[in-house]
Amino acid sequence: MSTSSKLIRAVAYPRYSSDNQREESIIAQMRAIEEYCRQKGYVLVNSYPDEEKSATTDKRPNFQRMIQDSSKHLFDVVIVHKLDRFARNRYDSAHYKRILKRNGVRVESVLEHLDNSPESVVLESVLEGMAEYYSLNLAREVRKGMRENAEQGIHNGGLPPYGLKVDPETRKLVIDPARYRAVQIYFDCIEKDVPNEQIAEILNGQGFRTLAGRKFTKSSFATWASNRKYKGDYVFDASAPKDDEGKRNTNNKKPLDQQVINPGTVQAIIQPDQWDRVNQKKNARKRKPGRMKAKVNYLLTGKIYCGNCGALYAGNSYTNPKSSEKTVLSYYKCQGKCGNTNVRKDDIEHLAIKNLLGECFSVDGMAEIIQSVQKLYQKERSQTENDIEPIKQELKELDMKISNWMEALGAGVKSVIDSIKQAEQRKEALEYELQKAEIMKQTSVLDESLILKILESKKDSLLSGDEDEKKQVLQEYVDRVVIQPSKDINQFDADITYRVFSNGGEGSRTPVRR
Repeated sequence: MSTSSKLIRAVAYPRYSSDNQREESIIAQMRAIEEYCRQKGYVLVNSYPDEEKSATTDKRPNFQRMIQDSSKHLFDVVIVHKLDRFARNRYDSAHYKRILKRNGVRVESVLEHLDNSPESVVLESVLEGMAEYYSLNLAREVRKGMRENAEQGIHNGGLPPYGLKVDPETRKLVIDPARYRAVQIYFDCIEKDVPNEQIAEILNGQGFRTLAGRKFTKSSFATWASNRKYKGDYVFDASAPKDDEGKRNTNNKKPLDQQVINPGTVQAIIQPDQWDRVNQKKNARKRKPGRMKAKVNYLLTGKIYCGNCGALYAGNSYTNPKSSEKTVLSYYKCQGKCGNTNVRKDDIEHLAIKNLLGECFSVDGMAEIIQSVQKLYQKERSQTENDIEPIKQELKELDMKISNWMEALGAGVKSVIDSIKQAEQRKEALEYELQKAEIMKQTSVLDESLILKILESKKDSLLSGDEDEKKQVLQEYVDRVVIQPSKDINQFDADITYRVFSNGGEGSRTPVRR
């Protein structure tokens, strides 16, 4: 049985603006994007062209549709012809790339390399660490105010649970007369062991719709049974902390003794005893986690090219029929079918890691990276010199808009809900950029010990047994691996180019006998 490495699904975003309205412009961009995908081994699954639209406005319908579709995990990478096709300025770019990153999608350009060099990745890590430290006092003050709101039952922001709404005068959560009955029907049905799919049909049949105006489905009730607000409890600070990638799963909760829970401060839709019965029943129904199927993790996916025909190498694996223990053999194979030698997965990955440790994570190599990060920091710092006040002004305007929209939310209009979500995402990106700008203003030179600490952690990842950690570092630091033709099928020659050195990369050519 043969198993290929995961296919990378790409979508194209071609655009021409009103000052460049040649029809062939879109066609030319698509042709270049298609060729780029062919060379990279990506599968182009969709395109989102915007015509006669300027990147100086966010009113690009297909662009917005693409951003929304990214949350559905329909694709892995967005391809643009040039970076100026993507966003109106670098803060818009940061905003939308942050959304895409949260959804597991990256952006690539045909004509330009995005600034995802190892130096920029290290710098980003340093600044994130500094921002976390810098914002501790501010965060404490903000959380103090939010906690005081929670003590009084005042809504701290975000969309209210279905069936509740925000009183514009008291800012407290009160029963939404148009929707609360749907919540009661749900709890009654769960007590009678009615499945979610049937509950959705009952609610749809009675004319109820979700906050987005759509029909209910069996997956519409994921948090209803566990939402303590339905029995009148105001809950604050319930979500578990963000993970290592800065993502927060709101379904992961802190232990109850670490949450702020104030009973009787929200208008209750469900009686406490019924809520307790339903919550216990739902917890008892939770399925045990299924067995994870073993998979081959190809650490150099998208990095290995054929030195004979130029095609990308792809990972393959099969079970050795001669082995009584059904040993799985994994290797990289040229997709161009030119006959160039296959390369065993372990051999080429071991070589790449060995050389990376010797060249990039040696004492001299890390010293060079530190200097590159310092240069990049000074460049970034000069660009952010005048950014602080414009960002603060836009954040102030967004706060006013969100406040007005929240007051208008009583009708549950879908457009209002979507606007609030987009504004909150925009705020998140701007607040992060503001933190960075203020840190840079106050910090003339980075502490080199912070950079060294991050580099040491990456070196530790390469030496660890965690395949995912190894892959992340290799994907950051390896530019490309070229497998040269060899007459001996038992050995291969590999040119490995890394991406950290200012001279464009250090190549190594090493024969390996299999």
